[in-house]
Amino acid sequence: MMLQHLRVIDLTSDLGGYAGALLARLGADVVHIGRSPTTLDPGEIEMATHGKRVLDMALDDPALIALIADVDILFRGDERLPVALAPEALAALNPALIDVAILPFDSDGPNADRPATDLTLMARSGLMTIIGDPDRPPLTLPGRQAWALAGIQGAIAALTALNARAADGLGQMASVSAYRSAVLANYREPLMWDWAGRVGNRTGNLLVRGKSGVRQVWECADGYVTWAFVDNQPMMRAVVARMAADGMAGALGEVDWDAILVADTPRETLIGWEELVLAWLATKTKAELTELSNRHGIGLSAISSVEDVLASEHLAARSLWQDADVAGKTVRVPGPIFRETTS
Repeated sequence: MMLQHLRVIDLTSDLGGYAGALLARLGADVVHIGRSPTTLDPGEIEMATHGKRVLDMALDDPALIALIADVDILFRGDERLPVALAPEALAALNPALIDVAILPFDSDGPNADRPATDLTLMARSGLMTIIGDPDRPPLTLPGRQAWALAGIQGAIAALTALNARAADGLGQMASVSAYRSAVLANYREPLMWDWAGRVGNRTGNLLVRGKSGVRQVWECADGYVTWAFVDNQPMMRAVVARMAADGMAGALGEVDWDAILVADTPRETLIGWEELVLAWLATKTKAELTELSNRHGIGLSAISSVEDVLASEHLAARSLWQDADVAGKTVRVPGPIFRETTS
């Protein structure tokens, strides 16, 4: 395991718990202080605590200070902690400590004291503006994505500080904002605002480029795949050739891909082309389409269902899955992300 030499204390009670769980999956010895979170459902609790040791200890217990004096990384959330656990006090106690605060907002910003939930952070980030169909209300993603993104950024902050400590032996204080983490995940829209002054809109199952939009998600014989008409002439010719081999290319067989721009093609024309592709895809399974894409370069990817992921031979070969007890049931959860191998 990559991080088996690291000792981590996790003081989070909800937000930020995923950061410690990620390091635990990489082999670190992570001790969660206090009872497991009670605001999460059983599955979320397991994802936030899997691989950690839970130590039911009060935050003002002197024994906790003794533990922190001898660890590498500490994660804290937005909970109010005793003065003895203030960053300055812990830095004096353990100069090599990497102290990572995972908060809803910047600790010194105008929203520092505002309440926040995963839903409100997703909305404020702008992600909900672009998720869903244009003629329906905005949506959020399944689960608690802002919370998860903050945990990922917290783990990255800790490992970045760990790399810096290797040079000078000194720890660091890092602060991660769940709000900023969600904004960073919405990378395209902030850039569009900075460069073009445009606010993104929900486009549903259309990828909008130029003057038109093209379909992105398609149904096939046993599920869904992702593909789109794009200005990539070899890819377009490869797709049409496969359709023609099955006698299903229709009008697409007459298109000179070197003479047009898909981005400038009227949507009405694209709809007619898409109907031909949809009919062809309906005759193929995800496995068949993946094989055709790999062999002929048609740029298509299968969309995995939960069942597909759990049954994946590739993930099984990496020993990704581990069994965990969730609310009295044995379920499979992700284990170590990376593994060391010997040759």
